Amino acid sequence: MAITVEDLKKMPTKYKIVLGVALALLLLYFYYFYFFQAALEKKIELTEKLENLEQQIAKRRVVALKIEKHKKEIAELNKNLQIALAKLPERKEIPNLLKSVSEAGREENLSFVLFQPLDPISKEFYAEIPVKIEVEGGYHNLTSFFLRVAELPRIVNVADAAIRRSTEEEREGNPLKTECLMKTYMFLDRPNEEPKQATEQTSK
Repeated sequence: MAITVEDLKKMPTKYKIVLGVALALLLLYFYYFYFFQAALEKKIELTEKLENLEQQIAKRRVVALKIEKHKKEIAELNKNLQIALAKLPERKEIPNLLKSVSEAGREENLSFVLFQPLDPISKEFYAEIPVKIEVEGGYHNLTSFFLRVAELPRIVNVADAAIRRSTEEEREGNPLKTECLMKTYMFLDRPNEEPKQATEQTSK
């Protein structure tokens, strides 16, 4: 037997309330499973995608910052390289450069016992040209000589310096005898090319 509207009107109030609550719960049940649950799952899926995208963007920003940093570092290295290359003498300048070193020593009243250019050592894009030097003279003359060498427009480094007192036979007014290896550097026209002897060995 079907329930009519009149039957509902005659129903006690408490049953009307129970029936209303049941209908509301039934509507909520259908709404949840057919509408809300699907929307919630879609929202969760989109939220996860958004989080993944944000993580990828954050990672790419970090990479972009690193790339920018490396670009600046490379630009700075290239700048320093150009400055260094400008201080590397060409092959034709080596004899005059070594002559300048020798003249700087004589002008500081040093006596050259040995001035011996050694075989060049090939590096990647430059050649190292060592010169074995032995001089006699005072301490202040020696330090002034090293300062003048450091101020030359081309790179000349002093290495393996050994200073000792001259013997009675060697002294003759020169209290110190210094042995060192001076190194200058020559730019190679082609990377890894074998450098030729920059200058003939001389002894002064």
